Amino acid sequence: MKNVNIGTEPSCSQSGIDVLNEMEGSLTGYDCKKCRNKGGIYYEKDGYEYFRVCECMKIRESLRRIERSGLGRLLGRYTFRDYLTTEPFQRSIKTGAQDFLTDCEENWFFIGGQVGCGKTHICTAIVGELLNQGREAQYMNWRDEVTRIKANANTADYCKLLKQFKTVKVLYIDDLFKTERTKNPTTADINIAFELFNYRYINRGLITVISSEKTIDELIDIDEAVGSRIHEMSVKYCFSISPDRSKNYRLKSI
Repeated sequence: MKNVNIGTEPSCSQSGIDVLNEMEGSLTGYDCKKCRNKGGIYYEKDGYEYFRVCECMKIRESLRRIERSGLGRLLGRYTFRDYLTTEPFQRSIKTGAQDFLTDCEENWFFIGGQVGCGKTHICTAIVGELLNQGREAQYMNWRDEVTRIKANANTADYCKLLKQFKTVKVLYIDDLFKTERTKNPTTADINIAFELFNYRYINRGLITVISSEKTIDELIDIDEAVGSRIHEMSVKYCFSISPDRSKNYRLKSI
């Protein structure tokens, strides 16, 4: 983070710094207790006044990216409070997801299988809580983003596009290996998945949340290198919902 010297002569005092830091800023979208929504913190060094960009600016950028992705409108609706637990499998998922929040530095969270069973809801609830904890997050709609990455395969943007997903502190991958009906993921899809997951597998401490219409066994069948990494990292928080249309809550009103 860049420090900016905003004084021309050594004339500041700690009391003056404290007054500046107590002032309320005008930034919206995230309530930061550290900088009071100014975007930075004032401090004194060698009699000069400096302004340091606050860590919340990364969170604000995360929220802007998530809002542009379309997930932003769901953050307020898809919470743990609103997640239904009328069935035993739902209670198990919710408990596991809440436990994951305190154990996410060394583990991944995976939920796959039956369409409409609340996978997006629970994953969004996790991401919302991690954002509230002040963590930088990125949403990746697999089908859309992998198409964009492949379209730039022979350009300088390829590595840049993939890097943002590889290195972000919190990554939520939605609908991993989603394809047209009856079609399998391509070799290019699998290669991108391996590069992405292998990086996050090696660099422990990166928090990874994954949803898919595939179960963990089906992912292993698609590519053992990818599937086994996901299985190993999410073994404590791995939920594969077997096919059962009665668990598709989008059809409850039909």
